[in-house]
Amino acid sequence: MKVLVVSSEQERRHRSLTQETLKVPRINTCDVVEDESLEVLQVNAVDSWITSYQRYLADGLLLIEPTKAKTIKKNARKYILVDGKLFLHGYTHPILTCVSGDHCTRIMVELHEGICGKHVGGRALSLKAVRVGYYWSTMKEDCVRHAQRC
Repeated sequence: MKVLVVSSEQERRHRSLTQETLKVPRINTCDVVEDESLEVLQVNAVDSWITSYQRYLADGLLLIEPTKAKTIKKNARKYILVDGKLFLHGYTHPILTCVSGDHCTRIMVELHEGICGKHVGGRALSLKAVRVGYYWSTMKEDCVRHAQRC
């Protein structure tokens, strides 16, 4: 059997939102180690919800937990992997770029308080992020929480 070891991302540098959307994303490198006894997928702390879908769409790898694996397999048809970057497609909205972590916070801050920001509520903030072309799995809850703190 094979053992899959995933290495962590390199040190992050601060970039503007425009630079972040234009750069080619880095996907964690994978080293395959031969072992006769078991198959293990090591998930690092820097992995996000995007990583699971990227692994499934690119290589067909699923998480060990059966309930999460079933959910990923079921929802994977909504996503497209283009040059290692994950996009969400649907009938009622344009193709959305999937983001996670610090990118989500920066998008919310810019849309809520930035040049185009009007300090809108949480629901309107999440709809504005969709109109701009971004998506993350906890978008509505994060936008409501961010708007309440303001």
